[in-house]
Parts: sequence; C-alpha cells; structure tokens
Amino acid sequence: MKNSNKIYTIGIDIGGTNLKAVLFDGQKVIADYQLATPKDNLEHFLVMVKALAEPLMEKARQDKIKIKGIGLSVAGPVNYEKQIVIKAPNIPLLDGLKLGDRLKGSHDLDVKIDNDGNCFVRAEAILGAGKKYSDIYGLTLGTSLGTSWWRGNKIHYGFHGSAGETTHMIISYPENLSFEKAYQKLTQNNPGNLAEEAYRGDALAEKTYEEIGKILGVVMANIVNLIDPEIIIIGGGVIKSSGLFLPEAKKTMREFIINPEAKKIKIIKSNLGEYASAIGAALLV
Repeated sequence: MKNSNKIYTIGIDIGGTNLKAVLFDGQKVIADYQLATPKDNLEHFLVMVKALAEPLMEKARQDKIKIKGIGLSVAGPVNYEKQIVIKAPNIPLLDGLKLGDRLKGSHDLDVKIDNDGNCFVRAEAILGAGKKYSDIYGLTLGTSLGTSWWRGNKIHYGFHGSAGETTHMIISYPENLSFEKAYQKLTQNNPGNLAEEAYRGDALAEKTYEEIGKILGVVMANIVNLIDPEIIIIGGGVIKSSGLFLPEAKKTMREFIINPEAKKIKIIKSNLGEYASAIGAALLV
C-alpha cells in the first residue's frame, strides 16, 4: 500500500542542448526523462516542457502520490525574488520571461525557477558530495558554465542576486576575455567532441584541455582568495573527462592561492551525476 502522505516533486534542468527532468521523492530520483531543447519559438518550448513533465506526472498518478510542484533550473541570470529569467544566453526566447507563471497555467502546480548553478550546488549540498560541509562553492562545466555559493545552509544570493557568479570573471583584461568566453573558445562549444579527440591521442586536443585546466585553476584561486570556501565541488557533463584537466587545474590553483592554509582546500567531484541541477530544481518546491 502506498504512503498517502508522501509527496513527489518534479525538477527540470533547462540546458542549451537538452531538457532533463526528474521525478523526486525528497531523497532519490524515482524516474527521469530527457528531450532536446527547442529554440525556435516560445510556444514550442512550452509545449515541449509540458511533454517532458507528462510521463513523470503519469508515474506519480500510477503510484497514487501527489505532486507538490515543479522546479526549473535555467542557465543564465535569474531574479529569484521576482521569478524572472533575466537572460538565458543559450535560449534567448526566455529572456525577461516569468517562466514559472507561463507553466503554472499548463500544469496547475506551484512552479519555481532558479539559476542552474544554484540548483546544482543546492542538490550537492543537501544530498550529494557537500553534505558534510557548510561553505561550498560549486562549478559546473558542460556546454556552458554554471557557478554558485552555498553558505550558512542556503544559497548566498548577494544584494542583487548574483553572488558567486564567476563565469564572467575577466581573466585577461586587455582582450576583455572572461572565463566563459575563454572556455567556449577553447572547446568550440563542444567539449564532448574535444574530449573524444584527446582520449584518442590528439596532441592538440590534449593541449587544449591542459589550457582549460590552467584557466580553471586561475579562476578557482581567485575564488579561494576572495571568499575562502570550505570546499569546491565540480560537476557538469565535462566532469567525465576530468582526468584531462583537473590535475592541471589543482596545480595552477595552488600556485596562485595566497594563504598557505587555503592551499589545502578540497576540490571534489559531484556525485549526483548529470541530473544534479534537475534534483536541485526539484528541491525548490
């Protein structure tokens, strides 16, 4: 007999390539589903998000368990208080949209949104690699980058809601080169293909990932020097290829950290896998 007091939530990670959704019971993923991200127009996008959630809702109906609401993880700046997507670099049709309100009409459920980096760190802090820590900085590397800061058992949003946002940290001033721009330039917007080439022994691809490691190391050193977190958790699709860049990143980071004690900071990998941000979105409701 099912527990009538049990409640499920749905978390959806809106990525530049795929939409990933999970049915979540508060502790573990009950079911998951993926679809390609439509970018042609808003109505098609909303229809596909509804189609993504429907199999998970059907699963909940079969289990005779209520769905409390839907959480959305969005790449790009989000006004969490007003629940507005400020700018979605990979999906411009969402810019300025109260996405939750548009989906409430479709699903008749409470819908909340947050930045993908925030969702990733929330999930890892509550259920994943960061459970034993209270001051966590998170970094995701995939088609795009995501970052966030968990402090005092919650996301530290800052005064304007963008604390912890280092993807646009300038790493070379004369060229106005940000972390994000450098990463995209090196990976050619396809880190997976680059990793395959590196693993096949392509010297240029191997060198490129080494350069990614150096840049990541500089960024992490700046993070440690600025806010001194307890640990840094790295996730995202590229973490599967961490052997290509993480050793170089750690080495470079320790070269540029000022405080000798802070050089001991732990850099650990996400343990919630590709659905970490979707799980973090499910935890919003």
